[in-house]
Amino acid sequence: MPDIALLALVLVAMIIGYFFGWRDQRKRQAKRAGQPSKEYFVGLNYLLNEQTDQAIDVFIKALDTDNDTVDTCLALGSVFGKRGEVEKSIRVHQDLLARPSLTSSQCFQVQLALAQNYSAAGLLDRAEAILTDLVRQKHPLLDRALQQLLKIYEREREWHKAIDVAQRLKKNGAGHYGATLAHFYCEQGETAIQHNDKVLARRLISHAFAQDKQSVRASLLLGQMEFDAGNYKLAIKALQRISTQDISFVPVSLPLLEKAFEASGSLRGFVAYLERCLGERPGTAVIVTLSRLLCQQAGEPEAVSFLSTQLERHPTLRGLHELIGLRRQSQVADDELLLIHHLTGRLLELKPVFSCAGCGFSGKEMHWQCPRCHCWGSIKPIQGFEGE
Repeated sequence: MPDIALLALVLVAMIIGYFFGWRDQRKRQAKRAGQPSKEYFVGLNYLLNEQTDQAIDVFIKALDTDNDTVDTCLALGSVFGKRGEVEKSIRVHQDLLARPSLTSSQCFQVQLALAQNYSAAGLLDRAEAILTDLVRQKHPLLDRALQQLLKIYEREREWHKAIDVAQRLKKNGAGHYGATLAHFYCEQGETAIQHNDKVLARRLISHAFAQDKQSVRASLLLGQMEFDAGNYKLAIKALQRISTQDISFVPVSLPLLEKAFEASGSLRGFVAYLERCLGERPGTAVIVTLSRLLCQQAGEPEAVSFLSTQLERHPTLRGLHELIGLRRQSQVADDELLLIHHLTGRLLELKPVFSCAGCGFSGKEMHWQCPRCHCWGSIKPIQGFEGE
């Protein structure tokens, strides 16, 4: 009997010892998870003292004992990248990839960051090689890899590959890529026109409309093609469509549209179109063009009266400049009027005509892709007193 009691006591002691040991281990794990390691503070100290190379070494070595440091290293590489220190960012990500302890998900993230480094450094072939491999894998960040690859193809002007990637993103529901795809087809269409392949150009413009029925660029391309082919009525039809697609682009289409109406012998139809645009949305280009035509048909006094009335309703710098120019023709101009006309002309020369709604980039030339933020279709004619 005493032997049984002793055995039971030993068994209870073993259970209690196991419980306390297990509890202490959980406490130590919780403590390690809740508090940064010593290496973290050492690395942070190096960063604060701008000793970035030493900081990189410390954080990378910490991976041997704490795999959670991967997130810290990724954040560190991102900071270097944003500061323009691409070489240091590349080193961080390359050292990370050399660690055997990375999970497959972490490896994907590091490669994605490294591809972005290479792209920023202009090493597009290296970035493309990494991303091409990544987009074959299934990962929650797959769309980000596709978006990076798309930017590379845009920079390299490889529109066929860009279309394939954009189609895949569109299928994944990663965003609205219809308008972007239309621009890619238009880029190919312009190349086909340069090579005098009109059949291919028409097919590509048709693809652009299939992706985006509101593509102003496709309408302009089609209008130019029909005009060059002598199909003036078809050119007029294509160019007039722009007023229903995006009326703010009407000023871009007016020079070619006027030529098409003149070639077809129907300037009266052009005037009717301008009057309709004026009723829907008064714009300086429409007003100025109407006043010029009115001057030719009815004389300067009628044109001056029309332009003055429109300026009271819709004052713009360009409209004022045109009005002063008409006044100079209808009466003997004094020195003050000549000076004002000269000054308004100089101001117009200095003012941009187009502006990006995304980043604010502005200039006198129309860009379908913003040179600064690289967005497609974000640049439009400037509105307001200094624009339309």
